[in-house]
Amino acid sequence: MDTNYAKVAVQARKILENNLYQVTLNNKLYRRTVPSKEFYVHQWNWDSATHAMGLIHVDEQRAFDELLSLVSGQWPNGLIAQITFNPKETKYFPGAQFWGTEQFANGEIITSGITQPPLLAISINYVYQQAKNKKAADQFLQKILSAVIKYHDYLKKFRDPEDSGLLTVVHPWESGLDNSPRWDDPLKNIPLAEIPDQVKILVNSYRSDDKIGNAKHRPGLEDYYRYMYLVQLFQDWHWDYKKIVKESPFAVKDIIFNALWCKANESLAQILTATGDNKAAAKYEQLAAQTKHAILQLWDEESQIFTDLDVAQGKTLAIKDNTIASFVTLWAGIPNSGQLKKMLVKLTDPKQFWPAYPLPTTALNNPKFELTRYWRGPTWPITNLFVIEGLARYPENPQCKKLAKELIHKTLSMIAKNGFFEYYDPTQGSARPGKVIETSLGFGSFSWSAAIFLYLLVKLAN
Repeated sequence: MDTNYAKVAVQARKILENNLYQVTLNNKLYRRTVPSKEFYVHQWNWDSATHAMGLIHVDEQRAFDELLSLVSGQWPNGLIAQITFNPKETKYFPGAQFWGTEQFANGEIITSGITQPPLLAISINYVYQQAKNKKAADQFLQKILSAVIKYHDYLKKFRDPEDSGLLTVVHPWESGLDNSPRWDDPLKNIPLAEIPDQVKILVNSYRSDDKIGNAKHRPGLEDYYRYMYLVQLFQDWHWDYKKIVKESPFAVKDIIFNALWCKANESLAQILTATGDNKAAAKYEQLAAQTKHAILQLWDEESQIFTDLDVAQGKTLAIKDNTIASFVTLWAGIPNSGQLKKMLVKLTDPKQFWPAYPLPTTALNNPKFELTRYWRGPTWPITNLFVIEGLARYPENPQCKKLAKELIHKTLSMIAKNGFFEYYDPTQGSARPGKVIETSLGFGSFSWSAAIFLYLLVKLAN
């Protein structure tokens, strides 16, 4: 291992240790990793799934506990929420009191009302395979398996009622890439004039991310009005997901969410095969195959990307923004050889996705590209991880192997030089040039980046 990387790995472990949050709820101790104590002081769904994939190389019990804590607030219908709240924490808006989800709470465990990209099964499969203490890993799997099956069944039932193979997200926050240019047009389905004044007053009074962090790097105010309008609307509909998916003014077949859904079903099938339940494994293998076939139909030859679909209130409109989203399909092995060849041309183009510190989340030549604004341009370690794993899915292509290794080194180097932040300038690799939070690209001491650094070090060694 590079000696510099070894020193940074020590720092990564310290960040994961320092971001441990222990809380007793329902007379039980939960150990969670918060993304950053600077702002994100709760447990996020796909963050925690990633944290566990780093923690398994540091403290196996922490990795198990992370995922068990994540599923602890599962709703009766199977939803595993975007956020599991830590009591009395007030930095983050919207906190627990703004969601109206108490009726779905598991005792004292309160969550938000939406979900996030389904990394859970991918994480469980990785953690289980990497664990050295096989007895503890088997016990962990016995505790968590029913929850992840219930979650997948929820997603299939409520988010794909038409059985198309493609799941619907109903809020930009569910996509994980909250502020992606891909959501600009779908959000216009919500005219500002239709948003009640009380929603705008709520945002103006309580929004905090643009005050603790740099407002110029955060989502715009009008988008935040729309975000909270959706939350209020779903509350009014009593979190009835049959109604929400059918009637929400924001409803998208998100390509990243669905590529990860495909991969997650593959992972769940592998887990079930390992337990000897071949019948159940076949069910989730079939779901993965269905989604793979459906995503292949979303290839747009003109733009040479896989597109999202705006399906709000009966529409079917392709979203053709040139962003990192299309490349996530690689992790599920979806692109055929011809599509792969065209995608690699785009990926390695320095005017699109291969600047000094790839991969920008929006192509550099996209008119909507913004160098420092949340999900509209900066490089994120998490999406780099998805693409690295996606390239590894094509071992028969020598360019994929070469690019994967190069992207691992570039990601590790970016973090090593600049520290553990939320995201980075793709042209300079910097994240907090002024050394103060107000100039930062996102928040610091960031658990995602620490966990991914450790994960990629292991991948590099193998």
